[in-house]
Amino acid sequence: MEKEPVVFTRYDVRGEYPSELNEEFALKFGKAIGTFAKNMIVVGFDTRQCSRSLKSALVAGILSTGVDVIDVGLGPTDKIALAGNHYGADLSVMITASHHDWTRNGFKLMYTKGNGFSNDDMAKIKKLFMSSEFRASLHKDIGIYTDKYAEFQDIYVSKAIDAFKKYFDTIDATVVVDCCEGGASVTTPVLLEKLGAKVIRVNCNTVPTFSIHPEPDEENRNHLIQILNDNKADIIVGHDPDADRIFAYDSEGNWVSGDEIFCVLAKLMSAKKIVVSLDTSKMLEDVTGAEIIFTPVGDIFVSKKAIEVGADFCGEPNGHYAFPDFCWYNSGTFCALVLAAKAKELVSLRGSFPKYYILKEKIKFSDMSGAIDKMEKIKDMVVSDSSYSVISDEDGVKFDVSGIVCFVRPSGTSPVVRVVVEGRDEKETKGIFDGLVSRIDGL
Repeated sequence: MEKEPVVFTRYDVRGEYPSELNEEFALKFGKAIGTFAKNMIVVGFDTRQCSRSLKSALVAGILSTGVDVIDVGLGPTDKIALAGNHYGADLSVMITASHHDWTRNGFKLMYTKGNGFSNDDMAKIKKLFMSSEFRASLHKDIGIYTDKYAEFQDIYVSKAIDAFKKYFDTIDATVVVDCCEGGASVTTPVLLEKLGAKVIRVNCNTVPTFSIHPEPDEENRNHLIQILNDNKADIIVGHDPDADRIFAYDSEGNWVSGDEIFCVLAKLMSAKKIVVSLDTSKMLEDVTGAEIIFTPVGDIFVSKKAIEVGADFCGEPNGHYAFPDFCWYNSGTFCALVLAAKAKELVSLRGSFPKYYILKEKIKFSDMSGAIDKMEKIKDMVVSDSSYSVISDEDGVKFDVSGIVCFVRPSGTSPVVRVVVEGRDEKETKGIFDGLVSRIDGL
């Protein structure tokens, strides 16, 4: 029996190109998703060098099953998700490895609504892939390929402007934009300029040099502060290669944390019902007073629950945020527009937020079974201790200790257990954190 490829994760496909994932794989994967679908699939891609050749192979596989393909070309993932909804496709596929290294690539799948595929449906596609039981069509019945890049680029821009106008009129700010030489190069700076901003473009090439690290964290982006200061700009905003994430610096060159961005966005749109991942800070509830609904960590869980309950905002503090008024998929581009609209007030907004002290620990194991065993012991410890008030045990365990919130969860991709403790008092938070880590070490 054929060995299962290592590139299948719980809800997408990612691997090294070409050793783990190549055009041969893409052709077969196209046949699998074509067999899974019924009538039509939308495809798009990021700027990675191999994305176009992988797309060609993927499309050939889909067409061979009798399913039509609409190609919306280069762009961020939310654009491909929106196109699937606009054209009524059975699903849409984004060719990207998101924030992973440039040497990697992969496939993200989205439903018609625009949210990411569930674990169950990804398992069905993997089963089809492994069995090679694909639907085949005669030559006269193969699918029809249509290039809709130019058409949908205009539609995307129009949809984004219409959604933005529900909250603001224009953007009066000087904005440094770093698109990581990725898909948002054709969306974020374009929209900011159309809405009135003065834009300083950084790494906004559609034929990238790959000189920038694809992970948009503070360490990899602090060189932008000099550009902010040189141009007397009001804000820095930017993305990873497929722009499902947003990062920001305020006008004073301070990094805006993911939880702070969550609070700013939710407050600006007056969100009343927000679906969030369990690793979200209590700060969001304090700032907004909104109804907060928790899900396991992972954007597919967040968007699925948000659709179910009719939330008006959802996201995760790792930079994933979705505005249902625009798209059910995480849109770094739309977040950039909203943040830029209030760029000149960002320092004061952040200053009004309650201060939380957050401490983190990463406990490493030699294999996944070690992490899983430790996590079970931690759960038993928390449940049996009356001084711990359990908030959720859906993804690891989140609990309260005298007003200090603790969250312990296993990584889904590596043999690691993560511990996060947050509270308003620095000394008390440190005490709870040290005690918890010590107890975990002793289990």
